[in-house]
Amino acid sequence: MTAFRSPQVPIISYAPSSLPTGAKDDVSTPGQDHDSTAQHPSAPGVTRVDLRTRSAPEACAIGAGSASRRVREALTTPGVRCLLLVLDESSDGLDDDAVLAVADASVPVVAALLGTIDGHASALALAADLRVAAADATVRVEPLVGGTSVTLPGAVGEATARLLLLAPRAVTAVDARRMGLVHEVHERDRVPAAAATLAAAVADRAGRGAAVLRALSPEGAGARVARAVENEARLRGVVDLHPQD
Repeated sequence: MTAFRSPQVPIISYAPSSLPTGAKDDVSTPGQDHDSTAQHPSAPGVTRVDLRTRSAPEACAIGAGSASRRVREALTTPGVRCLLLVLDESSDGLDDDAVLAVADASVPVVAALLGTIDGHASALALAADLRVAAADATVRVEPLVGGTSVTLPGAVGEATARLLLLAPRAVTAVDARRMGLVHEVHERDRVPAAAATLAAAVADRAGRGAAVLRALSPEGAGARVARAVENEARLRGVVDLHPQD
């Protein structure tokens, strides 16, 4: 039987320049500090945005606004019909602007989650439309961060969202799948291929993804998340005025 080969997609990372189409793709494997590589055929319409600090040279540390700029640049890629984001525990330079860039995307967004996902990384993942997690990944959603007050209930329902926001905890990938927090769970070394395959399926038909997004959220998800971010910032200010003893 012919071995399945997942699609290769254009890569945008924190390196000074993106890898050319046909370059080797990053594939994480357990026990490795750096990703191994595997060659895959192209997937038209998909642009991959790597938001892992470890994927870039030390001189290219993530700074304020870098992630949102990368996402918005990716959306200008000719013919883009789906964004594929890659996040892990090193994705520590994200902010509200990065979340808003994803929420406001005009095409569907797939997020691949590797390792420990928390803070703005989990908020950004929730702003994506579909999430693929490694079996050993955990997701912890922070309250009052990155619009999670609206994106989390949309993913898991209000009752579960209340639990995760009032008593935050790290959720295993299996539990996250059961809750609806992620859509697919795979062994870590299969996540890049699985996420690329899902993104390719989303991008398979021009215009379909954007039309579905408009049908699901006529006002636009970006506007909803932007209002939530503003409200959360106001509430954080109230909380900060009353620190615990």
